[in-house]
Amino acid sequence: MLIKDVCRECKLTKKAVECYEQEGLISPRVEDNGYRNYSDEDISVLKEIGVLRKLGISISEIKDILASTNKAAALAKCKYKMDLEVEKSMAKKKCLEQLIKDYDIEQAITYIEEDIEKHFTIKEKLLQAFPGGYGMYLCVHFGQFLNGRIDNEEKERAYNKIVDYLDEIQEIEFPKELEEFLQQGLGQMEEADMQRINSSIIDSVNNIDMYLEENKEDIEKYLEYRNSDEYKKSPVCKIQQLLLKFQQESGYYDIFIENLKILSDSYREYFGKLQAANKAFIDKYSQFDNIYKV
Repeated sequence: MLIKDVCRECKLTKKAVECYEQEGLISPRVEDNGYRNYSDEDISVLKEIGVLRKLGISISEIKDILASTNKAAALAKCKYKMDLEVEKSMAKKKCLEQLIKDYDIEQAITYIEEDIEKHFTIKEKLLQAFPGGYGMYLCVHFGQFLNGRIDNEEKERAYNKIVDYLDEIQEIEFPKELEEFLQQGLGQMEEADMQRINSSIIDSVNNIDMYLEENKEDIEKYLEYRNSDEYKKSPVCKIQQLLLKFQQESGYYDIFIENLKILSDSYREYFGKLQAANKAFIDKYSQFDNIYKV
């Protein structure tokens, strides 16, 4: 079945079908003429995705559901999250009704602290603590690890240390020409682009051997460039060195990363995989270890 027929059968747009293929949810056969031929299995999966998306389930959660041997258990996790969202919405509604009645801000503060904030995810708390671009930047880079809630005193302490660190940290001072170069590059990137980059990094960390094998030629070209005079004189190299210095001197690892590992079980697991992936990379490309000592 070709894509126009798939769209009609599954009640999906062409862009949606292409997106689900890019996310690895389906793998249609590509014919010699370049057209994609969708199997009955692809159609079945797309219908499944269509139902789950209409229920408000995210693509990352759908990946887990499709891969699960116990779909009922996977769906139960989604329902639990929805139940929490409903509870939070009801608590917010009750607080709004009270404000409409008497607009007592002090009473509202007490109610929020006691009945609403306990429903917030760590990501939501950070966005409230740091409104604007700073909070969005944090959540784009770390948000996928911050969907849990603070459910014990150790995590509460870790969260407070992270907030204090982020609130007091001095921004990196880039020379004017590097600032302009950085802004020009980031200005062309959208949040979705940054999320795709982060997802790509996580995929490579989870499958480091496959990544090294499939990207061997590109990695070797990259390492050759990183050792070249052209790179060492480039704005990218200067920015890289400033970032490394900042991370080493600002407490980024000792405070932010260490407490993030306490705060988020999923980040702690990812960090362990990242360490293993770094070791595998350096074992294969020992010259890479020296790049960051320039």
